[in-house]
Amino acid sequence: MRTYHFISAISVVVLLTPMTFRVLATPSPIDPFAFFQPSVTITADDRSRMDEGDPVAHVIASKDPEVGVWAAVPVNIDGDRLIAWMRRIEDLKKSSYVQAIGRFSNPPRLDDLADLSLDEEDTSDLAACRPAHCDFKLSAAEMTALQQAARQPGALQQRFHQIVLDRVNAYLSGNRIGPYADTASEVWPGQEFDRLLDHSPFLTMHASSFAESLRGERRASMPGVESFLYWSKESLGGKPTISVTDVRILRGGDPSWPDVVVAGKQIFATHYVNASLGVTALVRGEPGRSNCLIYVNRSRLDMLHGTFAGIVRWFMQRRLRAEAGSVLQGLRRRLESGEPPRIAVTASP
Repeated sequence: MRTYHFISAISVVVLLTPMTFRVLATPSPIDPFAFFQPSVTITADDRSRMDEGDPVAHVIASKDPEVGVWAAVPVNIDGDRLIAWMRRIEDLKKSSYVQAIGRFSNPPRLDDLADLSLDEEDTSDLAACRPAHCDFKLSAAEMTALQQAARQPGALQQRFHQIVLDRVNAYLSGNRIGPYADTASEVWPGQEFDRLLDHSPFLTMHASSFAESLRGERRASMPGVESFLYWSKESLGGKPTISVTDVRILRGGDPSWPDVVVAGKQIFATHYVNASLGVTALVRGEPGRSNCLIYVNRSRLDMLHGTFAGIVRWFMQRRLRAEAGSVLQGLRRRLESGEPPRIAVTASP
């Protein structure tokens, strides 16, 4: 992997003697948050609040149909602890927002979705899905398959599980997912994600190889990067959203990088979100300061259109900013509680 270095200012002290010149170069302290610029700017007030142990959260400037938010909180953990919990994503993400979650096997299996269930409202909406008139983000072919399954008692949920698995396998094999045909305008989630990546300059500038491994329809591997896929059913208001996320874990070797960078690339979602990119990182603390957990999210939503888009955006950004800090606080408590639960091993008979 190519290593990227930040250029720091150097203070130079010149000592003059009658016969010699001596130049002593002293590197200036590295800004631990420089990796996130220009997307994120942390002010002196933000640092003061974090020094007191409080979280900070701010909205990221964006245009329709995108919203962005970042949050940061001091933490008493190291990179090994963060990676260990990330590997146990089912335990890390447990909250009142997450109704169900599961990690995919390698290769993915239908059994991986055993804990994913559709609500009664979901089954009713799926049975009524038609192109351009559907409450789920599905392709026209997927809608037809679900309508056929709805005629057989108990077959709809099983068919939906198969559609989720088919999408995951399509992503892993490099085939395109979509297009979503829930509205009159077709949407390709892969293209939507690439737009998010283009609007996240902190990644494309400071970790270009890592960013490029996220780009495109095909899942690209990268040396030194650990990865896995998981599904979740989450409710942040409105209909519960079922999504699949590709997680990439990178250990930073350069002192100017965060100790750990974790990127979450949303592969697809059933409601509201056309694409989402979340980055969680552990930043090394400066002398006398704690390490810091920072989270950056940018998403493209399907509701930020039309006459009232500005009002909707204002309310959504206000809510995201209010909730981001509390969510990160809960994450800190879980990370600082100790090592994640061990996976139970059942002995063979």
